[in-house]
Amino acid sequence: MSRLHRTHHNYILLGVTLVLLLLPITGMQIGLHTTNEVAMPLVEPTLHSMIQENPDTAFSIIVQFESDYDASRISELLGKSNIDGIEIRTIFDIIPMASLYATQQGVESLIQLDGIASISLDRVVTLETQLGDYEPAQVGIESGYVHPNVTLNVGPIWAQGYSGNGITVAIIDSGADSNHPDLQDRIIGFQDFVAGDSDMNPSDGIVAYDDNGHGTACAWLVAGTGEGTGDEYTGLAPEADLLIIKTLDSSGAADDSLIAEGIQFAIDEGVDIISLSVGGQWIDDPSYPDPSIQAARRAIAAGIVVVVAGGNGGPATETITSPGVFEDAITVGSSIGSIDTVPFSSRGPVYRTSTDPNGYFTKPDILAPGYFILSGISAGADPVEYPLYNSTQFTSPYTLWSGTSSSCPQIAALAALLLDKHPGITPIEVKAFLMSGATDLGADPMEQGYGLANVTKSSELIESTSGIITLMAPLRYPTLPGTNQVFVIGDDRPPQNVTVISTVNRGSVVIESSGNASDFISVDDHAYVSVGYSYFSVGLEIPDNLPLSALGQYSGSIDMLEGSEVIASIELDLLITAYGGRLLVDMAHHSTTDPDDVSYYRYFGEYLREQGMVISEYPVNWQVTLDSGFGFSPFDSSSLASTEVLMVMDTENTYSETEISAIRTFVENGGTLLIVSEGFDTVSNVPAFAIESYNAILEPYGIQCEDNWIGNDIGGVFGVDSGGSVETDPLTEEVRNIFVLNGGTLSVDSSIAGAEGLVWTDAEKTHALLATVEAGDGKIIALSDGSILYDTTIYDAINLGADNLLLLKNIAVAIQPTTPRIYDVLFQYGEVGESANFTAFIFGENLEEVEITVYGPNREQIDEPIVESLGYKYFFEFNLETAGFYEVSIIATDLEGNTRTYVKTFLIPVSAVDDELLMGVMYGLLAIVGVALLYVGILKFGVGKKKRPKLEREWTPEWENDETPPSIE
Repeated sequence: MSRLHRTHHNYILLGVTLVLLLLPITGMQIGLHTTNEVAMPLVEPTLHSMIQENPDTAFSIIVQFESDYDASRISELLGKSNIDGIEIRTIFDIIPMASLYATQQGVESLIQLDGIASISLDRVVTLETQLGDYEPAQVGIESGYVHPNVTLNVGPIWAQGYSGNGITVAIIDSGADSNHPDLQDRIIGFQDFVAGDSDMNPSDGIVAYDDNGHGTACAWLVAGTGEGTGDEYTGLAPEADLLIIKTLDSSGAADDSLIAEGIQFAIDEGVDIISLSVGGQWIDDPSYPDPSIQAARRAIAAGIVVVVAGGNGGPATETITSPGVFEDAITVGSSIGSIDTVPFSSRGPVYRTSTDPNGYFTKPDILAPGYFILSGISAGADPVEYPLYNSTQFTSPYTLWSGTSSSCPQIAALAALLLDKHPGITPIEVKAFLMSGATDLGADPMEQGYGLANVTKSSELIESTSGIITLMAPLRYPTLPGTNQVFVIGDDRPPQNVTVISTVNRGSVVIESSGNASDFISVDDHAYVSVGYSYFSVGLEIPDNLPLSALGQYSGSIDMLEGSEVIASIELDLLITAYGGRLLVDMAHHSTTDPDDVSYYRYFGEYLREQGMVISEYPVNWQVTLDSGFGFSPFDSSSLASTEVLMVMDTENTYSETEISAIRTFVENGGTLLIVSEGFDTVSNVPAFAIESYNAILEPYGIQCEDNWIGNDIGGVFGVDSGGSVETDPLTEEVRNIFVLNGGTLSVDSSIAGAEGLVWTDAEKTHALLATVEAGDGKIIALSDGSILYDTTIYDAINLGADNLLLLKNIAVAIQPTTPRIYDVLFQYGEVGESANFTAFIFGENLEEVEITVYGPNREQIDEPIVESLGYKYFFEFNLETAGFYEVSIIATDLEGNTRTYVKTFLIPVSAVDDELLMGVMYGLLAIVGVALLYVGILKFGVGKKKRPKLEREWTPEWENDETPPSIE
């Protein structure tokens, strides 16, 4: 073992031993103060903590039983036990589970019963933020609106006489307005799990209500007859029957178990399709049983097609909500007509550790229009509180609304059309043919799945293939997270599961990759394919030593072969690029209550990635450091050494004089500062950001943040069309107006050389939204507010005619470094007296000279020749004579004279003590730990421990943490 590895090994052992030494002390303290705690290995940790803190409170819980327990056995077990502190809500017939209210006493009694697999909170989440402004429907008025029946190619199916006749679709949602003229003849039953009402006798008409409006909008998109529009617009399966199951309350929320109750009711009623435009945060936690997912699986096993909204968490990746995360569901994302994926539509992948296999899986499966879709409104819902799907400027009961909630029932309606035309097809066949018939929009598969649904093509495929099909997801690889772009220096991705969906048993099949992209793909050789879902693994591996000549586009395919026949394929599309630079986001100066992390501006990140740039954060593990409470190291020259662009965005904590000096030096030496301020509340006279530090940084450059607030939480458009002005500059190319949600303004002193305001709120050019200045060899780009960059405001901006998206693209191009870029410097060493080396990865167009200087612990200069290879790899080898601090200084210059300087310090630690002595100390400490643990055990479990006092018998059920229950998507 080398000295380096041995020393680190010993330090780790010593650290672990010291931690163990402290554990008995902590244990003694806990033992003395929490002697009433009971070990509950079957209880979810969150629930365990909550009942310990609130022993008399009754929480909504889920009890999962072992698989051989059915409803009668569970009912008998709970009935005979006579447990105090519980109230049974539902014992499920379709899954081994019960929902209850329970206090701490009830939970402690439950865990003593046989057959209990787990006990967890019945999870609830709040309603997601509604998407943008509603737009009232202009029924009968030429407005350029294109209804989904056109986009999804429904017309030919209708023309053949198929419109969902005889197919029952269950809408599990907030109810439906049975008085809506387009729904009166389509609702065949209503079951209310919120207020307990029901009407399952359609002979005299069904009486149903919707106090939120979301369910009515969803139901109309399936089977609205269009009577109120003069038959101009209808649902996509206007002759389908609707079973309305109300599980969401007036706010659009419900316990997860209540959704499972709705699914169970739908199964019992023998429906053909379930539409679930609901979703809640999904946590990959095997201790939580996910009632809605388990129930939906049973529905599919019973032959019911289950369609689920993917969620409105985009454009961030890994934002698919539950129950849309599970494999068998048809998970639906949203498109803008037939053009592209809507930014708000949730993206995959779904990462699972509690399934077999585990890892990354592709979602969503398919798209339907989800941007300003016409639908029906509920007369029983408040249009002020729920304007997105309940407001209209006409007497007609229609509006336009957005979200994957509106996309989901459209796919449910397409499933109804397929079942109508092709009786007897199974849920797996419906899903497979909807996907295979979809139109590829060219987006990442984690955005679009297989693309935009085309029901006529899907129907034709069913006929031409006799229902036999096998396909693989994703449609293309590589996918998100990340893009199809990778760096030449080595850019490996974690393996991803390919999902094989098949309507027939294929048995053992061969997997082959072809094309020049296959050189970088690792894939399983074989897979076993049966009816339903099968999997194999694919990975991306870019070698570390590719030359610059390898830059470029690569293509190919992954093919599945049955004998010599290719039965399914995945397209390979890979772009290898040079390293284009780094944008470093300052997270060290954010308030602990308001850290604006990089997930807020993923569009900007995508544009940077197209230029070969990456985003990093300072410090690297800022959230861990933030949670620890230890604070961050201040900025200095070494903090900025590895970046070309520094982004200071909406930071609240002040900067020291040393940090301000380091930032200015960074700019003067050729760096780019992208500084984004916020607003100043002129009523309370309080800034929303560290305005004094911002102005101290910017003071020499003629730009200052003003005591001003615009937008006022509603947003406003500023620029040419609102009395302002826009200067001609590469940053403002094609930009006329900027949308600001709420923020501030900038003043610009034009007497300072190079200082220029580019977008002004006023004709007098006193208040700027965008300003820039060149300083030394670098430049500064100042934006007046972070909402200009946020993903969540992009579509508001587009709706209002603002050009935020164009501005983002222009900024991404403008901050591309013109100097050489240094990706990283590695320091490799072993024993003192042996060889050590630095390896620098340096990129640049027309590099002319690279100087690498190394200084030892005593500041002695180490001179050795530099070896260049591959066009970007520079190697410096020397003899390691002593431990201590080593500094490497790099100066890279190109033919145009652009220079990049990089300085970094490394520490080679001294072995502080002899190995045998260190091990002796550790063994001694471990002995002390053992004695202390024995003592704690006696205190905690020994004789004399007091019995737990009995809880009061009176208790009141309440929502955990005052949360509202899964959200409408």
